[in-house]
Amino acid sequence: MKKILFALIILFISIDSYAQKADVRVEIFDLKEDVKKLQSENQRLSNDLSISSTKYENRILDLGAKIEDLKFELNVLKRIVEQYRNSISNNSNSTSSPKTATTEETVVEKTEAKPKPQSSSQCSATTKKGTRCSRSARSNGLCWQHGG
Repeated sequence: MKKILFALIILFISIDSYAQKADVRVEIFDLKEDVKKLQSENQRLSNDLSISSTKYENRILDLGAKIEDLKFELNVLKRIVEQYRNSISNNSNSTSSPKTATTEETVVEKTEAKPKPQSSSQCSATTKKGTRCSRSARSNGLCWQHGG
């Protein structure tokens, strides 16, 4: 009788441990699936971050080029105002002196003389979207697609 009781206890313990092992295996499988999902999500977020970073870098370059254009235009306007002031003071000092060039001619000359921003590292052309081309420029400041 003791042997049967002892055998039943051992059988009960072995069944219980087998059930626990099965539970642990299921948990391990679930955890592996969770790890795969997290790795996939991490990769997606990494790609999104990289794309966003590139977009913002390009936007910063575009804004830098626009700032340079605005600085140039501001300097042109300052020179025009200075010439206008000089012409007014010259007219008040001497009304008989002939003008060499009108203010409008000076404006046209200065706006036509505006250089295109040249960058050895980035194409200076504008895309159909209106943004600056992000390709590498050749010696003439343009990429292969825009005539470099």
